[in-house]
Amino acid sequence: MQLASYLTYIAGSDLRLVIYFLLGGTVTALTAYFASQGRGMLSAFITTLPLLTVFGFLLIYAEGGSKTVEEYAKSLLIFTPPWLCYVTIVLLGVNRIGIVKSLSLGVLIFVILSALLEKMLPGTKL
Repeated sequence: MQLASYLTYIAGSDLRLVIYFLLGGTVTALTAYFASQGRGMLSAFITTLPLLTVFGFLLIYAEGGSKTVEEYAKSLLIFTPPWLCYVTIVLLGVNRIGIVKSLSLGVLIFVILSALLEKMLPGTKL
């Protein structure tokens, strides 16, 4: 069976959301496991490895075609600067204000910057 056939099968399956959940959960579990073992570099590598985006691209293509993949890819690029700000705030804040406050502030800044980008860029909508 070809990849396109598998993707079409998954897209039409009632279990597709379970499959998506398991894929995301696996990456999250591996990230937490290796970080707790003192292997932060491997943990960060797993998190930034584009496995979820690869699966996302494939599944979005199966469900919506190439136009939806293009829109998703462009949107990922738009959200990269706010994401970098989020990570920087956590990096600089975790030892100063604690993990919860640095995460909260980072997410807040991410949301604000994303909303501003949406307003600045024509044709974008959250």
